[in-house]
Amino acid sequence: MSNPQWVDRRNARRTVPLQVLCLGISRTGTTSMTRALETLGYVKTNHGMDTFYNPYERQMWIEAMNAKFFGKGKLYVREDWDRLLGHCQAVTDAPHYLFARELIEAYPDAKVVLTIRDPDSWWRSASATIGVPIPLLRRVGALIDPNETTYETFVNLTWAALFGTENWRGDAELCKARFTAHYDYVRSLVPAERLLDFNVKEGWGPLCSFLGKEIPDEPFPRLFDTAAYGALMKE
Repeated sequence: MSNPQWVDRRNARRTVPLQVLCLGISRTGTTSMTRALETLGYVKTNHGMDTFYNPYERQMWIEAMNAKFFGKGKLYVREDWDRLLGHCQAVTDAPHYLFARELIEAYPDAKVVLTIRDPDSWWRSASATIGVPIPLLRRVGALIDPNETTYETFVNLTWAALFGTENWRGDAELCKARFTAHYDYVRSLVPAERLLDFNVKEGWGPLCSFLGKEIPDEPFPRLFDTAAYGALMKE
């Protein structure tokens, strides 16, 4: 039986405008931002964890990363992004931020949000979550299950692209330098009026003001802490 979350988007088209690019690095509140943006009406907001549930999307992202970072295959252009993300009004988390320039250029009317965090605080969270190797059970499963194979490939390519090496785990200075460089790079691509540096601890106010939305009558989401990440990796 096929999984209803396994949607093949290779022949899809854009059905809604892409309005918000949240290009902050993982572990800066991107899951909370996903919920916040959907609460504000940006449905669907695509988060990196969506690829966790859809091997077809994973395969397309693997192609895009291989082309951009490893010189294998055709670079993705607007038509490809419209297929992969055509159902989305907003995007957050990896691997979207790895394609900051491509998405900013492809969608010049989209507003850009950078979820920010102190580099030392970010590294403490990242090293306890994305810095933990893929569980043995998943690695063994990848030997027999093609869906697990694309999952492991997707994860390894994502972090190798972000940090510039496959041997990044435990290298705090390298990772924090790449973290800081990413933010500087995105800021260099976007006019100030189109960009918001946003710490999720600030709550609804700055985000709603930037997006021109009314402040919801509910607390700003606080989701996917270190413990929740660990539990998901054990599934």
